[in-house]
Amino acid sequence: MAPEFALIERFRANDAIGWRGGEAIDAARFCSSAIALAALLPRKRHVLNLCEDRLSFMLGFAAAMLAGQVSLLPFSRAPGAVLDLFASQPETYCLSDTEVPAGLPVVMTPEFLQSDGFFDVPRFGADRIALIAYTSGSTGRPQAHAQTWGSLVADARALGAYLGLAAGGVCSIVGTVPPQHIYGMETTVMLPMQNGVPAHSSRPLLPSDIAAALAAVPGRRWLVTTPAHLRACVEDAVRLPTLAGLLSATMPLAAGLARQAEQRWSAPVHEIYGCTEGGALALRRPALEENWQVRAGMRLRRAGGETWIEGGHLAQALRIPDRVEVLGETRFRLLGRPEDMAKIAGKRASIEALNRELLRLPGVKDGVFFDPGAAAGRATRLAAVVVAPGVEPGAILRALRARIDSAFLPRPLIMADALPRTATGKLPRAELLALLEAAAARNRNLA
Repeated sequence: MAPEFALIERFRANDAIGWRGGEAIDAARFCSSAIALAALLPRKRHVLNLCEDRLSFMLGFAAAMLAGQVSLLPFSRAPGAVLDLFASQPETYCLSDTEVPAGLPVVMTPEFLQSDGFFDVPRFGADRIALIAYTSGSTGRPQAHAQTWGSLVADARALGAYLGLAAGGVCSIVGTVPPQHIYGMETTVMLPMQNGVPAHSSRPLLPSDIAAALAAVPGRRWLVTTPAHLRACVEDAVRLPTLAGLLSATMPLAAGLARQAEQRWSAPVHEIYGCTEGGALALRRPALEENWQVRAGMRLRRAGGETWIEGGHLAQALRIPDRVEVLGETRFRLLGRPEDMAKIAGKRASIEALNRELLRLPGVKDGVFFDPGAAAGRATRLAAVVVAPGVEPGAILRALRARIDSAFLPRPLIMADALPRTATGKLPRAELLALLEAAAARNRNLA
């Protein structure tokens, strides 16, 4: 028989499990509210939890577990993606604290109950499917990846041990990432719930909002964020309250940016390498090291020309989707995604390396190289979108020419007010192609 694990760990009845608007929601209220909400939920198989407020999301996730339901994490919360998910998954309803696409069945999350002095912590079997997370899929068709309760718990507890959350004293977590993303789910939902650490309910995005959210929580503060948000805070020279540390993921974090953040806020910056299929797989401190250390209890192996990782919270071996150089059973160097390598005029370059050079240029606030591919009729050249207020495109091209081979200079170079990043800082290819097409249309109109 599979072991059981508690919904929350290391919380006493009156300990804060989260903070909202200056009010502490204690563990007893959280559990009682989850039990009450579970009794009101529709008797369906799946729930699509779209709550914006992190504590409401946690409440909905807990209630769904109590009701025997599986939470769905969509690859996008855009209305079209949500509607497609409903069409592909029968027996589904929405749980939300905001509006949802018209015509979908929805339950609005209630306010937390007032404390009645009762503290009952539910337990669930380790082999219970707790959630299904979706990726967009290489073909554009969403791919489903199930996670068991036991895997989520083991992942959260191991990450808490790595970060030293059990070292004593009060800790708090503030996240700029949505809980619907697997990174946000691991670090701002499961990590707090399994390590006795309260989470702030908001998802601050602007540097000033991030500083305010951190100031609103007590104790040793951890900021869970992305390179895009981290860069904005560094460039804004925002003053943050004392931090215990920062976590970053969703896209590569430049070592220079990590060093700037550590120097500015006197706190370590840890980076997570992972994927939707397996969650957090490896960690590093990029200000100090280039290579990655796999999670405790995991190991790497090569088979069939591919790299696999196994052990730890993984139920079975997982193929690492990126190109890596294995340095031993527990360490590797990340070389990039399979599509990261550009080949032009017989020369090769990593697009990620080109991005690093672009972001080093004076005046460049954000930017990205990408291969438009045959769909845009530019299969032999790279394009780039750059945010650099007050800087001329010609100046950027001249600076790039001094740093990279001319074969990889972007043609075209598109200047933009902002990049179309998602809530986790990623750049959907379709959005980049739309910018490219819009720039081409403007040029045609001027001709």
